[in-house]
Parts: sequence; structure tokens; C-alpha cells
Amino acid sequence: MQKDALIERVASVQALISRKTPYSEVRSEDQKRIAELRGFLYDTKPENIDFGRVVEECNTLHQKYSIMPNIEWDV
Repeated sequence: MQKDALIERVASVQALISRKTPYSEVRSEDQKRIAELRGFLYDTKPENIDFGRVVEECNTLHQKYSIMPNIEWDV
């Protein structure tokens, strides 16, 4: 159950980062890290996941990007 919640949290933070950063062919370090976390969660048994550490890292990234304005996309 906690693993599912972490996967949802990582997806939410990943979407936030996407909304707040301009498109680029090259991923930022934060984009790479959140993708690594997602892969780690999918590949790891729940008992081997440090729930608190993952939540803390997600919260740090969320705080960093939540204060930034959304990127306006031309469609």
C-alpha cells in the first residue's frame, strides 16, 4: 500500500516538474532523479524501500518547483 502511494507521489512531482520547466532535449538533474526514483519503486520490493527517504526527496523537489510559475506553451 505504501509503495502505491509513493508511486503516485513520484508521478505527481514528475508532472509538477514538467509543468514548471521549459521543454529541452536534455533532461535536468531533477528530471533524471525523479525518473530514477520511479524506476526504483517499480523494480524494488516494498520491504526494501525506505518510505521516509523517498517521501523526503519528493517533498524537497515539490517545494522547489511549487513556487515556480507554470510554463506557458504555444499550441
